[in-house]
Parts: sequence; C-alpha cells; structure tokens
Amino acid sequence: MNRVKITVFADPVCTWCWGSVPVTRALAYNYGDKLEFSYVMGGMIEDIATFSNRRLSIGGDVEMSNRNIHKHWIDASAVHGMPVCESGFHLFSAERRSTIPQNYAYIAAELYMRKNPYAHPVDAHLHFLRHLQEATAVDAALTNKVDVIAGIAATVGFDTEKYLEIYNGADVKQLYKEGKALCGKYEVQAFPTYLLEYRGEEMMLRGYSAYSIICHSIDHLTYENIKPVTDGRQQLTAENVRKFISRYGNAYPIEIATAFGIKRRSGHVALNVESYEGLPDVVDELLEAGEIAMAPKGNGFFYYCLKEGETPLQRRSRHLAGAL
Repeated sequence: MNRVKITVFADPVCTWCWGSVPVTRALAYNYGDKLEFSYVMGGMIEDIATFSNRRLSIGGDVEMSNRNIHKHWIDASAVHGMPVCESGFHLFSAERRSTIPQNYAYIAAELYMRKNPYAHPVDAHLHFLRHLQEATAVDAALTNKVDVIAGIAATVGFDTEKYLEIYNGADVKQLYKEGKALCGKYEVQAFPTYLLEYRGEEMMLRGYSAYSIICHSIDHLTYENIKPVTDGRQQLTAENVRKFISRYGNAYPIEIATAFGIKRRSGHVALNVESYEGLPDVVDELLEAGEIAMAPKGNGFFYYCLKEGETPLQRRSRHLAGAL
C-alpha cells in the first residue's frame, strides 16, 4: 500500500496532545487508508516532585503544580479548542506523582489488541487513548490509578482481567523503555511530535502543528503523491457531519470544523460552535431532526449521534460522558 506512516510521540496527559486530536482525526477522516498512525508514549512527567517547568511554575510542590497545570489547560483550550475540566483537577498527589501509569495504560491497550485482534474493532486501542485523554482532561479523573484505567478499558469493551494482566506485565515496561529510547534517538523534547515516513524518507514536525501544516508536509514529503480522498466527504452537509459524528461516537465543534476545513471567525473562541462559519446551521438541522444530540462537557459541548444502528462502542462512549 502506498501510504505515509505517521508516528505520534505523545503523553496522554499532555494538553497539546489532547488539543491535537482534531488534527489527527481530520487526517484520518480525509486521507483514509493513505495514512497509517502509530503512537509512541514519551513519559512527560516521571515524578512531579522532580519535574520542572519554570515558565509555567509546574513541578516540585504538588498542589501548586495541580493549580498551575489546570490554569495552563484552561488557557490552552481557548487556543486548541478541545474542552478541559472547569474545576476539580487534582491528578497529582504525594502518592500519585507520575504520568507513567497513563503511558503504560495505552501501551497495554495496544498489546491487548495485538493479542485479541478479532475481538474488537481494529482501532479500539485508539478509542481507548481518546477515552483516557478525555477522562484526564475533561472529567478530571485520576487516570494514574489502576482502577480508573481498568474502568476505561471496560468502556471500550476490553476484558478487564485480561487487560490488567497485560498492564501489569513486563512487556508493557519493555515497550515503554523502547519508546523512550526512540524519543532519545529523534531528540523529542516536546509533545506531540510527529515523525512522517514515506518510501525511506523521513520528516519531523515538533510540537503542536496545525492540520494545514501537516497536510503541506505530506505534500512535500510525497512529492504530492498522497492527497486527501476525493469522494465528497469534505463537503459541509448535514449528512456528512452526521456520518462524521457517528463514525467516532461523539465530536466537539473544533473536531468537526477541522475535518471539514472551516476556519474560525476572527476573535472567536475555538470551543464554540458559533465560531465556525456555516457549522451552526448544519448542527441545528441535525439537532432539530433528532439525528444528533448535544451535552455539556467541561468548559465546552459535544455532539453525539442518535441514529439507529449505533455501535456498542458509541453507546459506551456516551455512557462515559454521562450523555444518556
């Protein structure tokens, strides 16, 4: 298959990784199987007590770090458009000082899928990552606790006992170690970082990157041989938006806007559907027709599909979000 492999270096707790979900979703939606994604967990905070980000005053004192992380997330959400919790963030404590558990959690999900390839949708590990990020950023869940991680595994349909056996096994730790080594090889110092590979050529994009930047990079790397699918999916119609929401179970305004190439109105906050020309009319049409519904989520809103035939994974997604 003639495709571009995109390796995303990330940490599930990183707000800019969460803010990049609209970009990776839009890439997957618009390019289809012309792109292949993989994720490498980089372990952003091994110990909050020894971590240091002087610019944001994060690290050392746990409670100060929790406050300043949350403040940073609120500021960042206005830029990247993905919602975050309005209050209640207390991820770190004297007992919970690391984001390594969340890194292990994703690696375990990937290993679970390798060992159970036909029991779930092929991208169930990516749905797991989405739920893990959302639970951390929007629900202020303590995702560095094993019981919370197990609950997320159950949400995407994993056998919890089998998943926890993998999570607690040596293979997860070895793959994490290999991922850290890969971060060192490519000098990854910011999350997310993207490694694009095509026919033996490589290109690095470091830090948060807009959808247009990654598309331009794909053009450059592939000599314009890899282009988005041209089957009309990019047209902003009610049916296309309904299919997009249905495909993923739920979507935030910025995710829809990014996938359909809708620019934000000048001066508007990225979290609001009204910020995107033409999108409110389409969403209102779907809401009035009973095709979708909306629910508050953190400091924003999300939309989920009500169409008959939704998958169990989509139903579980709504249950986790509290949108019943």
